[in-house]
Amino acid sequence: MNNTSDPKVNKSIDLEFLKSVIGDDVEFEKELFAIFIENAHNNVAKMEDALATSNTNSWYMASHAFKGASASIGAFDLSAILEYAQKHPEETAEQKKAVVQKVKDELQLVIEFINQELSDK
Repeated sequence: MNNTSDPKVNKSIDLEFLKSVIGDDVEFEKELFAIFIENAHNNVAKMEDALATSNTNSWYMASHAFKGASASIGAFDLSAILEYAQKHPEETAEQKKAVVQKVKDELQLVIEFINQELSDK
């Protein structure tokens, strides 16, 4: 089932990019998505911990790692938010809270997309 022509479909992952990386290997795709989701939740927690402890280095490291993982699966909107976070580790707690919320919101869209993609297999 291909939903790419449906305007209501979430486009949080660039499927063309993803397919260029993994080809048609459905099992690898499932594995990659499972690892991504697990690591994503861990990285959000690390960002929240860094925010709570005012640890700019931890903030930078978590957002940097998460940015790369997001880009590697074609989640470029999420990666862009994380790139912003990485480049602005000295922002205020309020600004960082807003960034974390944007990360969570976009991550939810990515996870919804992943679940839809896997249900279509």
